[in-house]
Amino acid sequence: MLTGDGYRTLVAGATYAFLAMVHGQVALGDGGCLVLRSDAGTATVVVWPPGTTVLPSGRVGVRVPGVGEIVVGDRVNGGGGLFETPLTEDDPPRHLPPIPAECGPAGTSVSVIESVTRHSDS
Repeated sequence: MLTGDGYRTLVAGATYAFLAMVHGQVALGDGGCLVLRSDAGTATVVVWPPGTTVLPSGRVGVRVPGVGEIVVGDRVNGGGGLFETPLTEDDPPRHLPPIPAECGPAGTSVSVIESVTRHSDS
């Protein structure tokens, strides 16, 4: 779990070969956790690729290695895996961080991002 100024987000401990398509607009969700919000309004908690860091100086977003800055309001597309909480040790692999209950109740959707591209709305 990484904590920024008024928000938090999750980062995977290893890379995987997940094949699902992930997309949406980066937003703040339950408990101040970063989520991807679909056009239909549903939200999935985000687990970013290894090496991702939070942005400094009160900016809400992350810096993803090889991609750059992604901030709240940016639309992203990518590949990864989709899961539901609670995450067990075997599904997905144990290298993924536990999802805090504050980020959503049991059954909350989780997007584990392997690769991502940013499309800024600004």
